[in-house]
This record gives sequence, structure tokens and C-alpha cells, in this order.
Amino acid sequence: MVWITRIVISTVVAASLVQAAVEKLDASKFTLFGKPGHYESIIAKLDDELPNVTVAEVIRNTNHPNLAYSGPSHWVQDFTWDKKTGYNDQDTTKWYPQGITSSSDAYDKGTYGDNNIILTSWYDHTVPSSDSSNKGVRISFIDMTNPSDIKYRNVLLVVPYETSSGSPSFHSVKIHAGGIMWYGNLLYVVDTANGIRIFDLSHIYEVSIGDGIGNVGSGRYEAANYKYVIPQWGHYLAYSSTAKGFNFSFISLDRTTTPDSFVMGHYNSTGYNNRVVRFDIDYNSRLPVHSSGTTATATEFYNVGLKSMQGATSVTKNGVQKYYFSCSRGENTNGHLYTWIPGQDVVEHTGVLSKGPEDLAYRQQNDELWTLGEHPGERPIYALKAGSY
Repeated sequence: MVWITRIVISTVVAASLVQAAVEKLDASKFTLFGKPGHYESIIAKLDDELPNVTVAEVIRNTNHPNLAYSGPSHWVQDFTWDKKTGYNDQDTTKWYPQGITSSSDAYDKGTYGDNNIILTSWYDHTVPSSDSSNKGVRISFIDMTNPSDIKYRNVLLVVPYETSSGSPSFHSVKIHAGGIMWYGNLLYVVDTANGIRIFDLSHIYEVSIGDGIGNVGSGRYEAANYKYVIPQWGHYLAYSSTAKGFNFSFISLDRTTTPDSFVMGHYNSTGYNNRVVRFDIDYNSRLPVHSSGTTATATEFYNVGLKSMQGATSVTKNGVQKYYFSCSRGENTNGHLYTWIPGQDVVEHTGVLSKGPEDLAYRQQNDELWTLGEHPGERPIYALKAGSY
């Protein structure tokens, strides 16, 4: 395993107290109803139709370089997307990056097999979700194993279904995908209005290259010219009235709690009702801990009230829990990082993030906070040292 880090001799970061009180809410009122394995029967049929490849094979077939990015000195690592004649993920307006997670979330050792990997989500930005041509969500598999040769491949997320004739097929996932979390073989993707969709990385299918999505006839499957697809396996939907009034905007794993847990947050540009909620997660099933049947009940719930909150995660060290929040400030202004220890004031770290910062993920191995920028021309993927804030 190779970890690549920019050495920072000294860093001075502006910080100030925020005159806003975090309000503790009743976590018992926030419940999700799960349908784990909801698509298993159709996935079994797709297994008979399509080659099933591993994460390692996707990584071996990465086809785009991650290019160097010159961020500020307090970013301990940074890079950006491919940009060349005929292909440009740095500037495209067709897709916007949103969520981030890593192999440190997937497994405690920090790697998935032998690979050091980051995953990011992108949503189709130009085609309305009501349009059948909307391509939905793609996931970038970024291989960081060799620090001198970081590269990636984009893979399409899909929802399995059966055609009227009973044949297996799939369609695109038409959501914003503002946050993602990788845990074992499962990829959690937030669905703003509904809850969480779960995708199974032990079923990644290789398909034919073509414009279509799904079964296009004669035993041929396509995915909008992507080589691989990942099918949705199950979901957890907002169940209680409190949960139904929540925007599922971002998500992150917390491996520093016992048991492991995850945090989700609500985005609003004004800060009104911007809340975060925590659920315990079962290490063996890789699913939220169920309070009854397949219903999961939150363990923490706070009204944070930060304007344009785009991501949140938390880290517990020496018995002290600290939350981190990424907040955007428009296309032309660097975003702010906020920290909060329960019982203390919120602290603002002004302008330490990129323009348009999004989801957050924590990597224990190097005490790093990872995030990414969404705006065309300003799309770094980068890390800060969590302990510096």
C-alpha cells in the first residue's frame, strides 16, 4: 500500500467562532424502512446474461489519467480529471461530480484488495431527470495505488428490471447522487427525496459499447457507451414523517465509533433546517442496524443551520467527537470548512476548501479529509489534514 502525501512545513488557517447554536433533536423520530436485496432475483438473471467482473478488474482497465492540480499548501494531496482533445472531464457541463468515498471506508485496512481507491459520483447535469435520455449517475473508480500514475474509469449505475417478456434489463438512476459511502461490497448512494439506494460491487457487469441503456435486443446490453454497470441491490426509504421531511443530500462513514456508523445531511442554500443524522451500521451485514424488522432508527440528530452545507463527517479521537462540515459559497468563492465538538461552539475555517466543495470522506490511515469541487474548470479532488482543524 502506498500513501502519497504533500509535506506541509507550516500552515496558518484563519478560524473564527460561529454565533449559532447547534440544536439537538429527537433521533428516535427519524426512521428508515429497508428493502435489502430487493433486486436480487433480477440480478441473478443478469448474472446469467452478462460477464460479472471484479473491482480489481475495473481498476486494471482504468482508461483516463488523473492530472496534476496546483492547490494551496494546506491541501496535502490534490489532482484533477482528464482533459484532452475529444474528452474533457475537467470542463464538461454534461456531468457534475458530487459524492466521494474510498477504500478506507470499504475496509479498515484502507485498501480494497491491493488497491488504494477513491470513488466519486457524477450526475447527468444537462438532461432533465424526467427525460428518458437522462444517463443518471456514473461512478469514477480512481486508482491511487501508484502515486506517479493515478488513473480512473467511469462506470454507470443502473436499476434492474424485467421487461414485459420477462427478460432482465436495466435503466439509468436518475438522481442527484450528492453523497456516496463504500462499506464492504456495498455502495450507498443518497437519493435526495427518498433515502438511500444500495449497489452491490460484487455484481459489476461488462456490457457492449453502444448508445442504449439496458437490453437492446438479440442478447445485447449497452450502457450509454460505458463498459461497465453496477446494479442497484436494495434501498432504505424515509419512513417516519421526520425522515420524509429531510433532504438526503450527502453521506459519510465513521469508523471511529463503536459500532461503525454513518452520517447523512440535508442541504439548503439558506441554512434553514439544515440537519445531520447518524445511524449505526452492522459490520457483518453491512446494513444499518435494525431497531425492528428492517426498520432503522437514528442514534443522533442535530439541526446545524449552516448555509449551503454540502458534506459532513465526524471523527472521534481520545474520546472526543468532532464533526466536519463542508459549505460552498458560490462559483467564484472558496468554500468554508466548519468544525464542531458537541457542547462547544461551531468554528469556521474560512476559505480553506475549493470553490464548489461537495461531499466529505475521512481516511484514518493518514488522518485525511477528502472532498472535491463540482464546477467546470475548478474540479480538484483533494485532501486536508483533519487534525489541523
